[in-house]
Amino acid sequence: MAGNRTATGVMASMAAVAAIAACSPASPRTEAGRPAVEAAAAAVPVASDAGDRVVLFGDLHLHTSYSLDAAASKTETTPDDAYRYAMGEPVTYLGRTVQRRAPLDFLAVTDHAEYLGNVRKVMSGEMPPPSRDWVPLMGHHGGADMFKLFRLAVAGLYGEDREGLTNPALVYSNWQDEIAAAERNYRPGRFTALVAFEYSPTIRSNGGHMHRNVIFRGPKYPAMPFGSTDSMHHEALWAYAEQNRREGIESLMIPHNSNLSSGMAFGLTDTYGNPMTADYAARRARNEPLVEMTQIKGTSETRPELSPGDEFADFELIASKGDAQANYVRPGLKRGMELAETLGVNPFAQGFVGASDFHSGVSASEEDNYPGGLGLSDDPANAEEILTADSPVIGSPLANLSASGITGVWADANTREAIFDALRRRETYATSGPRIRVRMFAGWGDATALTKGGDWARRAYRWGVPMGGNLAHPVSGAGGPSFVVQAAKDPLSGNLDRIQVVKLWREHGKSYEKVYDVAWSGNRRRGADGKVGPVGNTVDARTATYNNSIGAAELVGTWHDPDFDPAERAIYYARVIEIPTPRWATYLSVKSGIPLSPTTRPWLQERAWTSPVYYTP
Repeated sequence: MAGNRTATGVMASMAAVAAIAACSPASPRTEAGRPAVEAAAAAVPVASDAGDRVVLFGDLHLHTSYSLDAAASKTETTPDDAYRYAMGEPVTYLGRTVQRRAPLDFLAVTDHAEYLGNVRKVMSGEMPPPSRDWVPLMGHHGGADMFKLFRLAVAGLYGEDREGLTNPALVYSNWQDEIAAAERNYRPGRFTALVAFEYSPTIRSNGGHMHRNVIFRGPKYPAMPFGSTDSMHHEALWAYAEQNRREGIESLMIPHNSNLSSGMAFGLTDTYGNPMTADYAARRARNEPLVEMTQIKGTSETRPELSPGDEFADFELIASKGDAQANYVRPGLKRGMELAETLGVNPFAQGFVGASDFHSGVSASEEDNYPGGLGLSDDPANAEEILTADSPVIGSPLANLSASGITGVWADANTREAIFDALRRRETYATSGPRIRVRMFAGWGDATALTKGGDWARRAYRWGVPMGGNLAHPVSGAGGPSFVVQAAKDPLSGNLDRIQVVKLWREHGKSYEKVYDVAWSGNRRRGADGKVGPVGNTVDARTATYNNSIGAAELVGTWHDPDFDPAERAIYYARVIEIPTPRWATYLSVKSGIPLSPTTRPWLQERAWTSPVYYTP
């Protein structure tokens, strides 16, 4: 096993500003069912100006042929291809020309640190296979032989050394390729290429993921990445990051797929089985300020059995093992509050991001423009195999999961430094794919007047805190905190159904949750149960079409917590939900003429989740 490595610096970067077009206003309803203030429809500035920030969209989790599993599944795209695709340029994937309709503003290529780039060299004949059992499998065209090779190639994720594949000189060379590709494609003010890698320890006995994406601020980067073949314990990854930090190399880590962690994502112990300590909690909070909410292998917010009062909890779920309370973000946030009471530090005070985790080199989160994300295992050319699959299995067709997701950040400019700083302060949100624009601010006192005027967001920064922030102690006589939430639809996706606020809190030693409808489209009213009914559904699965005759282009709402206890911890985040739209498998079904499996729902309600605002008494 290798130890922690020293660091070197690479190149510098510049600063600039990007702008984003605003969506057209609508006529939403507020929390009380009253018409929203029309002036708020144009209230969100479209560029960084006089203390405000610009919204940027990107993917913080994408693999190319430099990843061991992507190469084994015949992905051939390079980091350069990945950046070009994200910028809206055409690239070749599995022999087809593919192109994103709406370019991204930033991208992190996060190839697996384990065997980095070397399985690609084996597949291309640049280096010999590590063992003879590889040879008869390397010419596969998908199917059983591909999965056999896949299992051989991913030994590095279990911490196993393999002759040639763990050669430090080759890993170093491939890592320098990754850095150089990011430098070539960095366009300050227009497009940000972030240097990153994925640390991917996987427990062989239960398949549990303890993976983290490591994102660097730049302009200096370490000489080598850090993988499972260095250590299977994420405490060692933190030590690597902390040593780099002492040498002027700043990074943060983003855990992902908590839904597949087998109860380890929000566990009560360290990776050695020892009870969590205050030091461990503080290191985790410092190194891991964010968590991935959604991606191609499912959404990790919650489940119906964990949140029975949440009618939208059943969203893009995959079977998971172990302690469910430790596998999902919402119960994980509750657990963080509980630990903070005993340790004095909340290890799980995290913001939210969305990402793709595609192993294709193409960040293709547009449902009607999805070329596949996992190499030959879900090549749309194999439509019959994909569409008739009974259930999603990792590494095989995922027809009943959406082409998720992306991250929104509110940054001072489209530069590495500004985007990284937004990630660090948690002014981020996750979406399941669409470029939904969302803002949330929290503070004390009546927020109704705040929505008036074109400079409302600039004033909101002075009034309170944005998503990801920590609420100050309450102002005398203010009562509970107030929230302002604004959301605008993606012009290429469905209208908006509603905005909700999810509240988590402690009360007499127990944790609770409640979901509040804050703003919604149309003339719906709350029912006797306090909930707003469904928005409707215009999806025609026979033609893979829908229309925006329901929903709203924009929603604005204010909400005041009616049950706030200043002596107890609380967490608040907003969730924005679209009207139903077809999923990528429905588009593929119509195009190919092959019916969907009965287990695949033909539509979904795409959504966004803001990072939480935290209150600590």
